[in-house]
Amino acid sequence: MKRVPCSGCSLLCDDIIIRSDGIFIDEVVGACIKGKEHFDHVTAKNRIINPMFREENNLKKIDWNQGYNTAIELMRKAKKPLLYGFSTVSCEAQLKGIQLAEKINGHIDSNSSICHGKVIEKAKSVGLTLTSIGEVINKADLIILWGANAAESIPRLLNKALFSRGKFRMTGREIKTLIIIDPVQTASFGVMGVRDISLMIQPNKDIDLIRTLKEECCVADSIPTEGVAGLDKDDLKRLLLQLTGAEYGVIFAGQGLLKPSDDSTTLQEFLELIEMINSKQEKGRISLIMMGGHYNMTGFEHVALANYGQNGSLNFVNNQLEENKTNTIDKISKGDFDLSIIVGTDPISHLPANLSSKLMKHPIIVIDNKRSATSDVADLFLPSAITGIESGGLAYRLDHVPIELQKIINPPNNIPSDEEILNELLQRLTSGGP
Repeated sequence: MKRVPCSGCSLLCDDIIIRSDGIFIDEVVGACIKGKEHFDHVTAKNRIINPMFREENNLKKIDWNQGYNTAIELMRKAKKPLLYGFSTVSCEAQLKGIQLAEKINGHIDSNSSICHGKVIEKAKSVGLTLTSIGEVINKADLIILWGANAAESIPRLLNKALFSRGKFRMTGREIKTLIIIDPVQTASFGVMGVRDISLMIQPNKDIDLIRTLKEECCVADSIPTEGVAGLDKDDLKRLLLQLTGAEYGVIFAGQGLLKPSDDSTTLQEFLELIEMINSKQEKGRISLIMMGGHYNMTGFEHVALANYGQNGSLNFVNNQLEENKTNTIDKISKGDFDLSIIVGTDPISHLPANLSSKLMKHPIIVIDNKRSATSDVADLFLPSAITGIESGGLAYRLDHVPIELQKIINPPNNIPSDEEILNELLQRLTSGGP
């Protein structure tokens, strides 16, 4: 039996017990349903273990040397390569991806550019109060899920944050208040108790609620006279009292608040609200944790910031990083690319049909460990080992805490890791060979 971290989601639970003979994983103890599915993926039917190249509109098996040579040929022909994904690979692979983008004068971005990456960008001017899961367990008396369905997206989050007994919260659940702000009654509502507050907000009215809270926070002993965004004045008062009276509150912001279609100032005003509450708090504070779905979405921000001084959407010209305000969505919308290198994600399924169709107009190289809608239309597929099971590496938890992932078993057919594939491509380009 061995204790290992799980790379099934961004919580990166490090208390999973597995039994393995080094060839197969025989037993998994302590994992949620997403974690169990992740470990089962080793032998899943949609696993691809051989490089594939499209010939006569069909993907056919090729050897690794042919795969690398084909990728090099496609990259050398490209004038505006686009690299996207990198949220389900190690930090070491992310760095190799950025170095590859620098070498081929490409644009590289992670999945976070359409969700919590925007928060970090806004925080540069507003500020950001973060916390860790450990601090939440030990100190939090208020937990807010804003546009987040934790029960299904990160199943063990509430088990750790809400139900665990902490150093200064020995009574655990009994002293913690849960508030859910969401236009949809999700599975997370099922864990609410009598002291908790459910706020069914009207769709796309988050900005109205945020602005009202900002106004009320500026007035001492304020009592709201009317409701907003589908909430009555009593609900608004209860929310305001909890925000301003909590000893240690944390807001888990999900995709309902970080949605990519929101082009307003919602995120900036949301961060301003948190900073405003904290400046007026006398005995506590409110912190923010962004609920990224992919297990190392946060890692890309750290790698890019530490090595290039920019948290995402890196664009290279003449092998130099240039100032850039466009992300992958903008590039695809404008057709400003001629090759896509997709690593560890499935944009054909995730993006709207109009963007997916534009992506398919140019050659696609996919580096991933499973079959997907994107791999089905790819021109070249290079299979990779599953990070956290078949290869190790560093990843950052959703609260920005680094976790070292472990190799548990050997990959089938000695499949290389994402880092090894990207490094091989980089070496071949640097050496000038095929």
